[in-house]
Amino acid sequence: MRLWQQCMIFLARNEYVKRFMQSRATMSTLSKKFVGGQHVRDVVEETKTLKSKGITSSLFYLGEYIDNKEVISQTITELKSIAKRLAESELDVHISVDPTQIGYQLDLRLCQKHAFDLANEIKSIFDTGNLHSRNFLMLDMEDSTVTDTTVELYKGLRAKSLPAAITLQTYLYRTKNDLIEIIQSGGAVRLVKGAFAEGKRIAFTNRGDIDRNFIELAKMMLSEKAHQTGFYPIFGTHDDRIIDEIINIADARGWEKDEYEFEMLYGVRSEYQEELVQAGEKLRLYVPFGTDWWPYAVRRVGESSKNAKFLLKSLVS
Repeated sequence: MRLWQQCMIFLARNEYVKRFMQSRATMSTLSKKFVGGQHVRDVVEETKTLKSKGITSSLFYLGEYIDNKEVISQTITELKSIAKRLAESELDVHISVDPTQIGYQLDLRLCQKHAFDLANEIKSIFDTGNLHSRNFLMLDMEDSTVTDTTVELYKGLRAKSLPAAITLQTYLYRTKNDLIEIIQSGGAVRLVKGAFAEGKRIAFTNRGDIDRNFIELAKMMLSEKAHQTGFYPIFGTHDDRIIDEIINIADARGWEKDEYEFEMLYGVRSEYQEELVQAGEKLRLYVPFGTDWWPYAVRRVGESSKNAKFLLKSLVS
């Protein structure tokens, strides 16, 4: 599986392959599977449809590792536009963003400025001083070269009482210590396994070890201390065994259903997503939109070889 994942990451980052695939068709089989739409209006309509099914959304404007100022500027414009459209449609203003898509590749200060601008945009739309607000600028976690920057960026946003949350990766050894600090401050964390092929020096590489660490970190997120500080747990996983265990832990420790949530990817295990909602669990979907779909969609294939059929259909269509 690790070799498969590394191959897909290589394809995701290959500019020639990306240009070739994205120029072949407006939206291929692969992109339609994992992407909510090309334009703001499309993804807002899809978000409304999901809400009618009892599912909330976190929107992500496609693009990563950007070193072009014009593209970065367009990204910020699109994200501010989507924030306003979500508010107008009475939807959660929950936006996910990669530091490398808002200026990190060029200048850390530029990245920080854009993150603060986006968080202030969300705050200006809603009163998000309450720690239990679900309107967030969610910082995605990328490869390990960006981890320190992302954590510090999150701390800076929180220090200014801005509506920010952060993604932490279970497979990194450091995550336990990062999580302890955030729980103490009453923040919000989306816990995921991790989508990059990091080495043994800094990360667990065995699936069993990663799963065990996920449960241990989930227990911390559902601890009495976390409850007391107003910490908000978000569990980003499609693993039903882990989800069942988390539900049991939450029930045993007195957490109400609206005090935590699960998050899954748009287009992945849709039937199971509906089952969770019908069981009374809070579910949010990570919904990408935009035209720069190839890197994101191919990494989804890398996370599960079962998704290879969508890649093959795109290649032969």
